[in-house]
Amino acid sequence: MEKSLGDLVRQLPDQAEVANLLVDVSQTGLASGLEFELFQPQAEVPQDFYTELPIRLRVVGGFHEMGVFAGGLAALPRIVTLHDIKITASKGNASFLTMDALAKTYRYSLEGAKK
Repeated sequence: MEKSLGDLVRQLPDQAEVANLLVDVSQTGLASGLEFELFQPQAEVPQDFYTELPIRLRVVGGFHEMGVFAGGLAALPRIVTLHDIKITASKGNASFLTMDALAKTYRYSLEGAKK
């Protein structure tokens, strides 16, 4: 169990890796063929031994491309989860969809781990 926890903690980026992870999220969307209308990091949310780093997203593209994006996020070496997903028909182009979502990545927090 301790080994499993250690493996999961290694998937949490430290402060220095967060900027690269944000780039990875946006590059995954672009490589999936999506267009970003919104990429807005939100305030950090401290938890017990980690900190949530939420990012408000709005992407436009096809349904298949959105699936590729979600799969690409799951394949990243760091943990990224999608929440509050809402997919609607795009205004102005009936062949595209708009996905609003909250992506969350997580950073290991030494402060919380010491409690």
